[in-house]
Amino acid sequence: MRWRHVAAAGLALASATASAADPTIADFDGAWQGAELQISGDARGLALEPEDLDVQIQAGAGGFRISWTGLARQPGGDLARHKFDATFALTDRPGVYAFEPGDTSFFGLFADPATGNPLEGETLLWARLAGKTLTVYNLAITLDGGFDLDRYARTLGEDGMQVHLTHRMENNRVVTIEGRLAPQGG
Repeated sequence: MRWRHVAAAGLALASATASAADPTIADFDGAWQGAELQISGDARGLALEPEDLDVQIQAGAGGFRISWTGLARQPGGDLARHKFDATFALTDRPGVYAFEPGDTSFFGLFADPATGNPLEGETLLWARLAGKTLTVYNLAITLDGGFDLDRYARTLGEDGMQVHLTHRMENNRVVTIEGRLAPQGG
């Protein structure tokens, strides 16, 4: 019986140590430069270069600011590059961040994305830090009732940061962009 208690204590200690080693927002801080890029899915003439994956993350007290190039649907349905800039604040849910109101970026056009109602033409924007992955989500409902859902997942690794963007639209149209980022200047 005693070995079970020792084994349980060892597992609890290993679990606590792994949790303590999980990255924080500060580990994502800095300018990251696109080094590799692959596009798959229904990209309809979308041309991207590795530098289109560049991202700047500035960690702050209880949140972060992030600037990146993403995809935005144009009239007619084609996708094009669009610059995004947003600030997020930690919520009462561990690892979950809400868009911080008052941001004057592109998202300011859609009311408050932290609490935005996509059915009223507003954008819902939030972020999550889980393990080594920082993910930013963006949900919008189009004028014709369709949807655009972006998932920007950035994962820290030994050789920099891996990025996985999924842009989903109605009618099962999906564009996936994968790549690798390196610390700028490094």
